[in-house]
Amino acid sequence: MSTRARLTVSKHAACAWLVMTGVGLQGCVPDLTSSGANAGPWEAPENQWPLREPPANLVGTGFAEGQVPPDFRLLDQHGDEVSLWQFYGSVVLLDVSTMWCGPCQEIAGHTEATYDSFKDDGFMYLTVLHEDVENRPPTTEDLEEWAAGFGISAPILADGDQATGAAVTQGQYPAVIVIGRDMTIVDRPRSLDAATIDGAIEDAL
Repeated sequence: MSTRARLTVSKHAACAWLVMTGVGLQGCVPDLTSSGANAGPWEAPENQWPLREPPANLVGTGFAEGQVPPDFRLLDQHGDEVSLWQFYGSVVLLDVSTMWCGPCQEIAGHTEATYDSFKDDGFMYLTVLHEDVENRPPTTEDLEEWAAGFGISAPILADGDQATGAAVTQGQYPAVIVIGRDMTIVDRPRSLDAATIDGAIEDAL
C-alpha cells in the first residue's frame, strides 16, 4: 500500500475528500481537547529553520483575527524543537491538521507548491499535526512519512498534547491561519482551495 493510500485508512473514513463548490473543503470533526502553550521568557530553539527573536513585549492573546497566537514549542520531522515566534518578521501560514482527515490531506498536496511560491519573500508554512491515522499522538516517523508522502520540505510539527487546540474552531480540521509579520493573525480563510490560500498569503506579504 502506498504512503498516500495508507494515510487515508482510519475510522474517520466518513471524512474523506470533501469539496464544497464556492466554499472549499469542509473540515472533519474530531474529539478535541486542548492544552495551554508554553509560557515564560522566550528562548531561541536550535533548528534549521529561519529564526528572528520576537519583541520582549510580545504577548499571545488567541487564534482569532487581530490576535497574536500564543507561542508553542513542538518537535519537527527532524526531531528539533521549533517555536512559532521564531518566525517573527515573516508571514506564516499555520495549518493545524490530522493525518486521518481527508481535507487535511488535500491541503498537504499543495503545501510544497505554496511554500516554494513565497518562501523567498519572507514566508513560512507550518504544518501542525494533532493525531496520526489511528487518533494517536504523531511520532517523528509519522512526520517523516507525511513529509515524504506529500513532498513537503517545510516544517511539520507534532502536537499530540494539542497545545494548538484552540486554533481549531467548531471542532473542524484543518484550521488554516495566516499570520502577519508582526505575529498578528490577518486571515482565517473559509475556502481552503489553493488559489484562496495563496491569495490570502499574497495579501499579507
